[in-house]
Amino acid sequence: MRPKAAAPGIAEPTEGREVFSPDGTITRVKISKQVKTAAAAADAKAAAAEVTALQNTGPSASRFDMVIVGDGYTASQTGLLRQHAQAKWNEIAATAPWNKYRRLINVWLVNVRSNESGVDNDPSPGINRDTALDMRFFCEGLERLLCLNESKAQAYAAQAPGVDAIVAVGNATKYGGAGYPSLATASGGNAQSGRIAIHELGHSVGGLADEYYTPGTTNPGGEPRERNVTTDPRGAKWAPYLGRNTPDGGVIGAYQGGRYYERGIYRPSQDSLMRNINKPFNHIGLTTMERAISSKVS
Repeated sequence: MRPKAAAPGIAEPTEGREVFSPDGTITRVKISKQVKTAAAAADAKAAAAEVTALQNTGPSASRFDMVIVGDGYTASQTGLLRQHAQAKWNEIAATAPWNKYRRLINVWLVNVRSNESGVDNDPSPGINRDTALDMRFFCEGLERLLCLNESKAQAYAAQAPGVDAIVAVGNATKYGGAGYPSLATASGGNAQSGRIAIHELGHSVGGLADEYYTPGTTNPGGEPRERNVTTDPRGAKWAPYLGRNTPDGGVIGAYQGGRYYERGIYRPSQDSLMRNINKPFNHIGLTTMERAISSKVS
């Protein structure tokens, strides 16, 4: 099995989480970050779970392995978890550039069993349920922010034959989700929430930066490492694409604002998937994602 992303070590007091709205807009908030202790690490150990294939296209050594884990599904709801997981994968697989590589991707479903059905704080705060991954809405008081125990989710995902990306679905119909360094969360029973996972895979698989910003902010640093943002107002970082029509609308250029800052940094297009989840990737995002996915397959 290929190694999964390393679990975080000693934490800082806060970390960023993205909050998504049904209209596609995204904001970033600071939330409390728990310090990882030896007790927490022990608590993150996963019980053995059945792993099934939504699709198996070949050996993991030559395929991209996507793993879907569930939370809030009881032993009698295995069929519902599979239905929700299949729907999320179908949405991902229909989106460029995933559609191009669909036949070279393995999709593993880890049948994580919870003692109770549903997730915490659904539909309102104060409703608690005993679930395997501790999923909850109203994370940090934000209704649609769907948090979980990242270490537990990683431990369950590691039971799959290979792990190149993780999507965690919760047994809920409320719109919501969240992005973590190693995975994305989404409401399993909500038809719109799959777009959240597609955006977050842009981060965890492609290493793409967010292209939205907070008004009134200025980039304090130098040239960012991500391919889809730059401090160069000419956009020389993506020079071969300048002036081209782009799938998300308009043409590739250098549009001020991105990576959370309004000034001093530029993005390739006016609105792409990394700025609004209801849009497709721009050319730079597409190329970057294709390189990341294709590097895992043969």
